Amino acid sequence: MTDDTTRSIPGRVRTASRPLALVALVLLAGTVPALATGQSTPAISIETDSVAAGETMAVPVVLTSAPDGLAGYQLELSVDDPAVARFKNASYPDRFGLTTDPVVSSDGGTVTLEAADLDGQIEPGASGVTLATVTLAGVDVGETQVTVASNQVDADGGGAVEPATEAATVTVTGETTDTVAASSTEASSSAAGSATESASAAGDATGDATAVGDQSTTGADGSIPMALVLAAVAGAVVLAARTAR
Repeated sequence: MTDDTTRSIPGRVRTASRPLALVALVLLAGTVPALATGQSTPAISIETDSVAAGETMAVPVVLTSAPDGLAGYQLELSVDDPAVARFKNASYPDRFGLTTDPVVSSDGGTVTLEAADLDGQIEPGASGVTLATVTLAGVDVGETQVTVASNQVDADGGGAVEPATEAATVTVTGETTDTVAASSTEASSSAAGSATESASAAGDATGDATAVGDQSTTGADGSIPMALVLAAVAGAVVLAARTAR
């Protein structure tokens, strides 16, 4: 009887432990999806806006989340049409302990950025991490795309991060280059026409003054001989009358 009781107790314990193990597995299975749901997929966001031709704007480049922290990164951004907008410069937040000078291509079509978080400022779970701020200049009216041409992002510990990327649209407003050139040409033509008219008017005034002077001189030269002729005729008449007497 003692042996039967001893054998039955372990059997009951083992039977009771199985439901507990199943409950633990169910709870763990429910917790894992919840943790996964709380971690968003990292992405690189380029926060563009509209800019007037001839003006510049600051464009933040943001890593939306860093589940495992951020050790450093290297990015190359590209503008599809540098004739519409182009890169001028870029700057980094102070939290990055090591950075390289931004490299802008000669046509302003690309900019290369590189920085490292040496002091662990960007911790695991961080979100909305500004990687850099680039300066874009509006060149001519239109739209163009800014894209992440290439990227290398490393998490704390050296693990690779593969963030999603999406092109951003830049809208340049204002007058087109052709319109500005036409306006400048029209203004120059108007100014030249006004100058020509002024010169012509001045020439006419000079001509009129010369003509008046010529008429005055001719009148003066002509009146004196006529008076002399009349005087001579009168003198001859008087002399003839005296002789006749």
